[in-house]
Amino acid sequence: MVILKEQHEAFARFFAEPTREALRELLRRNMGETDYLDFKADWPVLQKLARHVLALANSGGGALVVGVTQEANGSLVAGGMAAIKDKAQLIPPLSAYLPKALEYEILDFTFAASEYEMLVGKSFQVLLVEDTPKHLPFLALKKAEDLRTGAIYVRMGTTSTEAGHVELQEVINRRIESGHSSQPELELDKHLAQLRALDEQRDGNDSWISEFLRHHESRFEDRQSSDYKNLIEHAYGLKKQLILRLLGL
Repeated sequence: MVILKEQHEAFARFFAEPTREALRELLRRNMGETDYLDFKADWPVLQKLARHVLALANSGGGALVVGVTQEANGSLVAGGMAAIKDKAQLIPPLSAYLPKALEYEILDFTFAASEYEMLVGKSFQVLLVEDTPKHLPFLALKKAEDLRTGAIYVRMGTTSTEAGHVELQEVINRRIESGHSSQPELELDKHLAQLRALDEQRDGNDSWISEFLRHHESRFEDRQSSDYKNLIEHAYGLKKQLILRLLGL
């Protein structure tokens, strides 16, 4: 099925402002499944649902619309759900599989009246997955059938599958392009700054400016006790060891 520009735009409008009117327009345009849009007649079993959510999160975000069946020819049948599923029974067990940084929400839609006749009296639920590239990649927190903790799942066409070499590079590049620094990297900068501050207080500092100052400093101007100097040296050594551990050396 060829996805037209106006169909992409219909999804973008719904994703930005997920209202009943926007969902009606999305379904009216009969937009089939894509990398960022999936349809299910009912909620998948938990581990398969977690796989879909992880794949969408690793692929730029998207939506899973429940209550809609896609036929073999790509057309959509908006049959609706037999009953809206209680989110309190759905979100906690699903979140047990997902990293906390993965942002998603589940919305309920019921059409009592509609310009699009086939939706009247029907209910749907939509799971929206946000695009947060600074936290990529997203991996499952626990394994289950068809769900591995060490795998990176992505959307490929209409399926959620494990990333190959090309897809993995795309995920990594999106993380790099986000410009986000991880916490260990921020900690390293902090520790290096502290190391430099300690080094400036050391008698063993062999920078030219330190040697120049020591050369022109009278012994009568030495106001640092032996305990202070020993503390600086000890702290300097410990800080170096900590930095080496952060670097994995």
